[in-house]
Amino acid sequence: MSFIRYKKRDNKRYAYEVTAYWDKELKKPRQKAVYLGVADDNGEIQKISIEKLQLDFGDSFLLNEFVKQLKIASVISDVFGHCSELMPLIFYRLCSTSAMYNASTWMSGNYANIILKQVNLSSQNISRVLKYLGREQIQQKFFKQYLGMASHKDSAIIIDATSLPNNSHVGFNSWGYDDGGIGKQLRMLCVLDGKTRLPLFYRYLPGNMLDISTLQTTIDELQLMGVKVDSALLDAGYFSETNIHELYNQQINFLTRMPKSRTVYKDLVAKHSGNLESLKYATKYGERAIFVKCKTIDLFGHNAYAYMVLDPVRKGKELQKLVIDHLADAEIKPIDIAGCGVMVLVSSNKLSPHDVVSNYYARQAIEQVFGFYKDDLQLLPLRAHSDSTIRGYMFLLFITLIIFIELRKALKNKFTVERALLITRNLKCKLFNDKAVIAEPTKQQKEIFALCNVIVPRMCGI
Repeated sequence: MSFIRYKKRDNKRYAYEVTAYWDKELKKPRQKAVYLGVADDNGEIQKISIEKLQLDFGDSFLLNEFVKQLKIASVISDVFGHCSELMPLIFYRLCSTSAMYNASTWMSGNYANIILKQVNLSSQNISRVLKYLGREQIQQKFFKQYLGMASHKDSAIIIDATSLPNNSHVGFNSWGYDDGGIGKQLRMLCVLDGKTRLPLFYRYLPGNMLDISTLQTTIDELQLMGVKVDSALLDAGYFSETNIHELYNQQINFLTRMPKSRTVYKDLVAKHSGNLESLKYATKYGERAIFVKCKTIDLFGHNAYAYMVLDPVRKGKELQKLVIDHLADAEIKPIDIAGCGVMVLVSSNKLSPHDVVSNYYARQAIEQVFGFYKDDLQLLPLRAHSDSTIRGYMFLLFITLIIFIELRKALKNKFTVERALLITRNLKCKLFNDKAVIAEPTKQQKEIFALCNVIVPRMCGI
């Protein structure tokens, strides 16, 4: 039996829980008391806060507060509001490059465990979440809302694809070519907004699928999800007569590079490259001097503009390699040096020499995005072993990539995302019964939080 006993000392009432029990050794009743705290005049006890734990605080707090500022936050909340594991998995992938099965270990020592409601990140549950994210109806719901918020009418889309080596036994895994040779892989096609450089959409394709075959379906899917494609920036892999006709028929302006294997490329270089290095064709691109010459051409029955672009530095490198290879060949054969350092860009609109080059090199943004995918977010290797979990994992990383790029912009090249999260992770907090007390941030930590427009409190509720 227990009761509350109060003792008054120095005008304060101290409460104790007193429990009666039978002492078997002394063979008589005894009492033990447990101090409960200071009581007010009504007998209400003020609880004592006992330190429970110290956690990594700054990285997950930064991400949680930063994501709240983004437009995509409302889309995530609407589409995945009932999937409590999504944001913890996104935060984990941003903060750690370790395998997904280590997510629960990371979360147990991080403040994310408090703000994200102690979700279950066991391997089995992560697989269940990835299968859920891999469902087509879920992805379509997300993209319809996200594209309505993220796409811009006056901006071109940038389209390109990359190979993802993958030895898993999944339905869309096929043999294909990449920089490392022939191997099992799938292809990932990504669409960027030309203005914001944010990813808009992605598709996963068999590894043996040629880029040239994917353009029309990609544009169709975008338009069915409400995106009016006005203009497109494409690499040479999408150049074909069928695609050119389709772009003109849909009144989509385009800028692309013409493959060197095309007859029209060879004819242009043969006829018009002789005086290309004249100063009247010289222009400046960044710190480089280049030569650009424009010619009106008939492109599969359509009026187009071809721009021969000569980079002197690139010409020197290509010419040197061509001559060295020629001299190493036992059989002396004639070589064609006219095309060294020359690329031909084709546009449906007439552009200034400077604009055509700067616009085309904007597609480097998508190469950078693929770099973020593979290097910063550790897209590879693909560890999932079913179609649904791979689809879900790629979708998870697509959303993570959007947040990564937004955070990278906010940091303004003063810190990389990885470095910023490592620095802020060192900001710790101590947990008490109902409060978290945050340590004093360092100068660097303060700068990172300020860049991201995040205010760090001295204390947080639990």
